[in-house]
Amino acid sequence: MKNTADNRLADDRITSGTHSVPLLFSLRSWGSLLRGHQPIEKLIDQARKQGWQRFAITEIAELGTCVEAARHAGESAAIVGTQLPCRQRHRSERHRSERHRSERHRRPDHSRSGGGQGSDATPSVSAETSVLLLPIDTHGLGEVHQTVSDWRLAATTSRATETAVKDMSEEDSCSGTHSETSSGTHHLPIPDNDLEILCALSSCWIITGDPALAEHLIQRNPQLASRLWLEIDRWGSSIGRERQLLELAQQHRLRLVAGSRFGGSPALTAHQTHLLDALTHSSTVDQMADQRRQQHSTPFPPPFSTHFSAGQLLPIPTVTEWRQRYRDLPEALAGAEFLARNSCPYPAKAAKTIFPPVEEVKGQTAYGQLYQRCHQGLLRRHGEVQRPMLERLTRELQVIDEMGFVPYFLVVGEIIDEARRLGIASAGRGSGAASIVAYALGITQVDPIRHQLRFERFLHPQRSDLPDIDIDLCWQGREDLIDHVYQRHGTSRTAMICTRQVLQVRSALREAARAHGVAPLEIDRLSRRLPHRLEGSIGAYLRDDPVLASLSLSAKSKRTLLEDAEWLRGRPHHRSIHPGGICIADRPIAEIVGLERAHRGITITQLDMYSIEHTGLIKIDLLGNRCISELGTVRDLIEERSGDPLDIDGIPEECPQTADLVREGRTLGCFQLESPGMRALLIQMQAQNASDVIQSVALIRPGPSAGGLKDAYCRRIRGEEEPRPPHPALDHLLADQQGLLLYEENVMETIATLMQIPLAQADVIRRQLAKAVRAEDDAALEKLGEQFVTAALGNGYGIRESQELWQHLFSFARYSFNKSHAASYGLLAWRSAWLKTHHPAEFMCALFRHHAGMYPFSAFVAEARRMGVSLRLPCIHRSQNDFAMETDGAIRLPLSIIHGSRRESIRRVFAERPFTSPEDLIRRTRLPLSELEDWILLGALDGFDIPRPRLIWRCVTRHSRERKESPHIVSGDLPGISDVGPELVDFTPARKLREEMRLLGAAISAHPMSLFRRQVQQERCVPMTDLRRWCGKTVRVAGIRLASRQHPTKTGPMGFITLEDEEALCEVTCFSRLWPQVKKVLLERPEVILVRGKVDMRMGVLSLIADQVRPLQRERATG
Repeated sequence: MKNTADNRLADDRITSGTHSVPLLFSLRSWGSLLRGHQPIEKLIDQARKQGWQRFAITEIAELGTCVEAARHAGESAAIVGTQLPCRQRHRSERHRSERHRSERHRRPDHSRSGGGQGSDATPSVSAETSVLLLPIDTHGLGEVHQTVSDWRLAATTSRATETAVKDMSEEDSCSGTHSETSSGTHHLPIPDNDLEILCALSSCWIITGDPALAEHLIQRNPQLASRLWLEIDRWGSSIGRERQLLELAQQHRLRLVAGSRFGGSPALTAHQTHLLDALTHSSTVDQMADQRRQQHSTPFPPPFSTHFSAGQLLPIPTVTEWRQRYRDLPEALAGAEFLARNSCPYPAKAAKTIFPPVEEVKGQTAYGQLYQRCHQGLLRRHGEVQRPMLERLTRELQVIDEMGFVPYFLVVGEIIDEARRLGIASAGRGSGAASIVAYALGITQVDPIRHQLRFERFLHPQRSDLPDIDIDLCWQGREDLIDHVYQRHGTSRTAMICTRQVLQVRSALREAARAHGVAPLEIDRLSRRLPHRLEGSIGAYLRDDPVLASLSLSAKSKRTLLEDAEWLRGRPHHRSIHPGGICIADRPIAEIVGLERAHRGITITQLDMYSIEHTGLIKIDLLGNRCISELGTVRDLIEERSGDPLDIDGIPEECPQTADLVREGRTLGCFQLESPGMRALLIQMQAQNASDVIQSVALIRPGPSAGGLKDAYCRRIRGEEEPRPPHPALDHLLADQQGLLLYEENVMETIATLMQIPLAQADVIRRQLAKAVRAEDDAALEKLGEQFVTAALGNGYGIRESQELWQHLFSFARYSFNKSHAASYGLLAWRSAWLKTHHPAEFMCALFRHHAGMYPFSAFVAEARRMGVSLRLPCIHRSQNDFAMETDGAIRLPLSIIHGSRRESIRRVFAERPFTSPEDLIRRTRLPLSELEDWILLGALDGFDIPRPRLIWRCVTRHSRERKESPHIVSGDLPGISDVGPELVDFTPARKLREEMRLLGAAISAHPMSLFRRQVQQERCVPMTDLRRWCGKTVRVAGIRLASRQHPTKTGPMGFITLEDEEALCEVTCFSRLWPQVKKVLLERPEVILVRGKVDMRMGVLSLIADQVRPLQRERATG
């Protein structure tokens, strides 16, 4: 490598007198998270405006922006390297005194510290030095990835950094770290063997502005001299430092390069610098300002390093300004020109696909393995392989083999086999559901032939992107399956994909408030005042907020806090783990992409899902899914109770009983079918089977609803409108869709039909159409329209009908939906409804175990009551770790659901039970009295058949006597304890019900509305089950709010409320004139809401059009 570098230098000297444009050295964006302040695209645009043609991008131990930079900069423009923090090291004794003297003389505009004292054995207090790496060739690019990974995966970090952060955490009660932050994101990691790693590099230019570090590198590896550069920074370094570098260059014949760190315009203000530094170090703005002042006024090191602060970044100069600043040092300019020509740019084109290795089977090719497994899978599903299946399988396998994706399907199929072996329920979704190969391998559950799914929507030779199949798993077994993937393919070849988390409305406010020293409780109160999504500014929304007014800050500080929150909004803050994306490579993955360790110790890529495919790596999504978990749990519960296993895949897609449940909208708790809008749609469209449910998944999306497609479909299926297709030629394609375009596949089918081209080619045009619609590219749309109309005319269609059909396609493309995805979700939804119909107790038990729906726990308690499923209160003798089925079909609640229950208390009860008396329970478990009282009030000790007030008296007496008289007794009852106690009357049912609501968040023994029966009668409210008899009339209803939502309209936002009384649900509509008043009522969180309004019936769906909404007074409730 030394000879190669020397040859490049010799060749370069021939043209060293020319004035080629040098390399802008170097850029740092907010890809370095809080140590940068501009997006990389903006930096590149600014650099081009300043005359630069090539730029080095050196984020701090970071490669997350490399793909974005390469795509935006274009071919051969972006050279992606990195800046690595290193431990400080001192030079030889003869240089120390000279360095100390020279460091006192700095250029007036310089702010960067030059270095510190220390030795190899004893690192300095902070990491004030660094090296930069640039790749010489493609091998060097791999070395950059590997070295960044080595830094990020370092087992230890700078002791000074750890100490400083620890000290600040102890001093500042508002500081804290983010559990989602990947290790080393905010605190710079440094390997113990940093010099050894650098000296082992063979294909990278190594650049440093630290003479001590340069000397140590040369001493360890003299061959580095041909690739070692000394950076002359005339923006941020001292005169003394430059003198040392020039002497060192002359002594060791090292080369010079002009450079500094540029972060774009405008540069940060001092306050913005302190704010980002405060977030970086979990500190406050005031503390960072004090530290900065200390840094400039004392020779002693400050508690934190600001060497890598975003405040050190400079505006990008013009090429002329650059040359002018180095006019007396032409060799530094020549060095920048040399690096521009002899560094390897990051490829702007995507790399060749990297497939995971496939285990070889003797005497069989990978294609043969895949064919055999598919054939066996179809036999397992259908008992025979019919001719249409075989023809479809043969055609798909040919395309898969031609595109080189055989290994991908084998690997994903192996993962599914392992999930099946472990008993982990799974289901694939997305466009991959259109593949019979995926179906045969068990990856997906939808029969693509039965549901007429187009394979070309998923894969064909003219598609440039990689296949993508999302695999939904039971969340409880997902981690086990991911562990298997790591073990099967090796930890060095496997990594999870990251997501780059940006500060949203609430998180931006929280970070700003924390940096201003606001107490954590006040931060929580203030952030909850903001919605999760906000169109206007944070300051405008909170200007007159009472919580903000109550903060112990000056008016100026409050304004600054809000301005800071708005400025932080949208900025990258940290990385977290993708919900399920995982990559598997055929080599160590650190050679392909930078890695780091997330908070759970999991290795993640520094590239997110949008950039990872650029490297050639294939993303496999292993995602946790509530419905999959529920289906698996229902299956297990049925087998436990009956002894007969249930085949989830064998659930019929036609079932009269399930059809009744679906078309009546009784789908609360069913996956994808429980929202008010979906329940109304199922009623309106009179859904009968799985195919109808699949269509409902496509129709419920905002586009079809707003565009009138949903209403048109319902009118047609109810016989109120003729099901006429947009063109007679599409009649056979749209017959089962009421003559309407519902899916993306319909677009490609229409294009293929009228243009008479293959579906693969039609899919290309469909993609171009969708892209042009999203970009609002009128020129591209016009060109595509001309292409479509011309081809249709050539095939005998009229010009007017062709133009009208194209306009129809253009309008529909705005909200078309993938049929394969709808089929995947729709089939799961139907199976969920089937299980609710035929196994209601098991279904509700599974729902409680995996509850994550849009409604509160209390809503599903009421639904279980309506279904006739009995729920039983937690019990110290009968409760299990989770919701459990009892022999008579009732569901027993766990002790863990009681508010305030501790895991240790539950563990003790499980370990010691059964108990003979309350005293026996207290003696053997030592439960805290407050926790025990709550358990008694709820009824968890009712098994002793003692009234709850007397139980409380006995437990309190027992605790009191035990503390005073016999603290060391561990067995036998204490003397003087009566088993009877005073005559105490048991609590009323109303009191017990209120305790259930307080400790469980739901009423188990009766519906909470039973407490308000007298008041409901006094208000003459109509039961929700009787509303159908009051159509068109004004009535009053009273109920508990289950959910509410807001919808924007031209006249202002309107709202919808889901109410529940003792027997049924009711949807309330509040138009924009009433909605502001209703929101104020909802903010008061009343127990019961009283609504007056007109009963409306539309296509079989009942709703109440409200004209008055108010709370029902609690003090007038019975009990």
